Amino acid sequence: MNEVVKEFFDNIAVNYHHDDSKVIDELIDSLLLHEKSKILDLGCGKGIISEKLVNKTKGEVIALDISSKMIELAKEKVSNPKVSFINQDFYSFIDHQFDTIVCFDAYPHFLDVEGFVNKANELLKSDGILAIIHDIGRGELNKHHASHALKVSRLLKTPQEEVKPFLKYFKPIELFENENIYKIIVIKKG
Repeated sequence: MNEVVKEFFDNIAVNYHHDDSKVIDELIDSLLLHEKSKILDLGCGKGIISEKLVNKTKGEVIALDISSKMIELAKEKVSNPKVSFINQDFYSFIDHQFDTIVCFDAYPHFLDVEGFVNKANELLKSDGILAIIHDIGRGELNKHHASHALKVSRLLKTPQEEVKPFLKYFKPIELFENENIYKIIVIKKG
């Protein structure tokens, strides 16, 4: 199934457009990011938030995406030496532990939720933060995925429902949604 997701994003990479909005800056400002953090920008796409994360923390950002085309375009856009782009499937990704994992506008494309939870737990340090954020409301996002990408995504539930599989390893910090934002922020249990 991950090959289908990869192929889908490789095919739309060149035409994939995302406005660099004030909402993105507000979402990043709301995250519990610490100076010099090691951050995984999960499902980084064209690197929309990669440099923003470095600028916020002055730390190291590993930007990971399954789509080689998205990674190519991200490398053209972002030249900060503190950002490393890696083209790999998250479920088989192995690295040292991260302080924070930020999954921006990508979470519905991780179809194996239990595998996602287990891998996030494996990659985060004790007390590490996992942030699933979208700069679009759940209603609009689900409508978009239902009409354009249902084979490679799933419809989101409320943050309170969506967080349930995470509770074996994580404690919720913030579960929030409105018409413009969807946010699940959890901390790994110590």
